[in-house]
Amino acid sequence: MKTLRFSGVSEANLLSEDKVAQTVWRLALPTMAASVVQSANSFLDRIFVGRLGADALAAVGVGSQLVFLTMALAMAVSTGATAIVARMVGANDRQSLREAARQALGIALVLGTIFTALGYLLLPQIIRWYGLEAGADAKARQFLLLALLGAPASFVMMGLSGTFRGLGDTRSPMYASIVATLVHIVGDYLLIFGKFGFPKLGVQGAGIAMALSLWAGAGMLWLQLWFSPRRELASPAFPVLAWWKRILRIGLPASARTFIYSTSSVMFTGVLAATTAGTTAVAALPIGLTAESIAFMPGFAFAIAASALVGQALGAKNERLAERFGWTAAWQSCAVMTTMAVVFYVFAEQFAGLFTTDPQVKALAVAYLRINALTEPLLAFGMTLAGALQGAGDSLKAMLATLLTQWVVRVPLAYLLAFGLGWDAHGAWWAMALSSGFSGLLMIALFKHGGWKQVKV
Repeated sequence: MKTLRFSGVSEANLLSEDKVAQTVWRLALPTMAASVVQSANSFLDRIFVGRLGADALAAVGVGSQLVFLTMALAMAVSTGATAIVARMVGANDRQSLREAARQALGIALVLGTIFTALGYLLLPQIIRWYGLEAGADAKARQFLLLALLGAPASFVMMGLSGTFRGLGDTRSPMYASIVATLVHIVGDYLLIFGKFGFPKLGVQGAGIAMALSLWAGAGMLWLQLWFSPRRELASPAFPVLAWWKRILRIGLPASARTFIYSTSSVMFTGVLAATTAGTTAVAALPIGLTAESIAFMPGFAFAIAASALVGQALGAKNERLAERFGWTAAWQSCAVMTTMAVVFYVFAEQFAGLFTTDPQVKALAVAYLRINALTEPLLAFGMTLAGALQGAGDSLKAMLATLLTQWVVRVPLAYLLAFGLGWDAHGAWWAMALSSGFSGLLMIALFKHGGWKQVKV
């Protein structure tokens, strides 16, 4: 096994051909653990907010989508950093590694500042797109005015996470995620309900807790880098045009991919709001997504492992090993996500009951879980192989596949099934499931084609 000597530290390249499955699992496990923690965070957040009523649940569900939209934009830096740093690790190019990491952090700071300002300027128009009822609309605005204060931190956190993952270190992002989750849960409890002398702020307390958690996560990542032998990577470099182009050429399609997910979710939510179920369906959506995260968040862990390992293998000019890493990660992801899908299919009523006592909201959430469980295995392949393509620097194909899946298939199909066939909210759930299955088949075809092996970073 090759090693990279960097500032006195030995970084494993992880390129042993004898232990491919073990290597994938070892890289995925910390991210999977962080995903479980994040899922628990989402569970508790929805439980706390759910106690405030359906309007609050719909408002925070919508608001959270918009906060995560800033993370979609930050994905540009994260994905670019992971792909380039991983290639430099595989090629043993220490100077380019150092430069890429510091430039990524500098770019993250600049973009974080710009997009936070834009978020506040566009907030009234964005909320209006959802077409929420008056009570939910007002609460969504209250939540977002405070939650957006954490948006700059999301850029820093994503940029630093990309560097760590390119190095083959998935433990440091895991620790940061745990800290952020603890801050979020404690902040929710204290500020939503006014415990231990804190003011009772309702959805505003939820917004403050989210912002604080993002800053805690970013701070934890930076401190881990600063108090390590890699300390010089913690100092941001002034962004130069050549590195803007290099990082964003890879990262922007990945960011656009997540942006497509987020914006299509806005349109999908609009379809739900227009159904007969209306706010009830909008309230059921975040419950379903939160419960389903038990399955797809571990899949995200394997996507990250595939991204780092495929990038490092290509940097070492071992295309055959890169392909083995991609398929191994995809099959492991499928095994985990299928198992979790069976769990939330069987226990759908119990999961939904954790978040709401409203019988209509609960019934729609149960239907969501059982319908979407059917295509979870294909979703696993779609998520993981997209990560492999991004690690290879071929993020454009992954972005175009997502555009096709979300905008050409999911949103129009949701409208057709909900209104054309009269299936109402259940039609929207079927559109989600079928488009997820289509995405998996499409990513399998793209990875098997092999064009990603020739991409330069």
